[in-house]
Amino acid sequence: MTLPLFLALHLVYGTLIARVMFPRMRGEGEVLGPPLLIMLVPVAFVTAPIGTIFMRYSGGWFLHSLLVGEGSVAYERFHFGLLLAVIAGVAICTIGAILNVAIWASRNSTKLANAGLWLAGAIVVATVTLDLRGIITVPGTGGRHLWSHPVGLLSVAAVVVLFAWIAVAKKRFSAPPPTTGPGTSSPLSPLSGSRA
Repeated sequence: MTLPLFLALHLVYGTLIARVMFPRMRGEGEVLGPPLLIMLVPVAFVTAPIGTIFMRYSGGWFLHSLLVGEGSVAYERFHFGLLLAVIAGVAICTIGAILNVAIWASRNSTKLANAGLWLAGAIVVATVTLDLRGIITVPGTGGRHLWSHPVGLLSVAAVVVLFAWIAVAKKRFSAPPPTTGPGTSSPLSPLSGSRA
């Protein structure tokens, strides 16, 4: 997927993973702790590196031939800055979607909590409408199409990893922590009153 679609994917991921993890965020009373780290694992270790591979080795396709020629970036010295820009864009989209859900879901506003999904949908529609051919055909490869080029496989891998992590997070990490209020004692507490 090209850069606009890649960013839209992370808006969708951020919104869905935040909805899955919201019970834990509400139970722990925090977003910027372990829940955020759990949500960012696949982005940091899989999809952000995939985005840098897209930028480095198929920049003409990834940027819809904007700023670059047919197949790659013209000057090597620009690569590092462009790679950092891709990573920053992915992080901003993901964290922005997560914070949007945390803010609006805590106020019971489901419509505004889903704003990331609506924005992603608008990006996809605009990109497909304006340059469908630029998505399907990879420049600089003699007319190869997305499904016959490694970028197609990496695009599928990014989608699979993000949605698989949502399923893992829902099953293993989304439960709120056990509560221990006043007058109750945790079974692991040394003040539980048990005597030998």
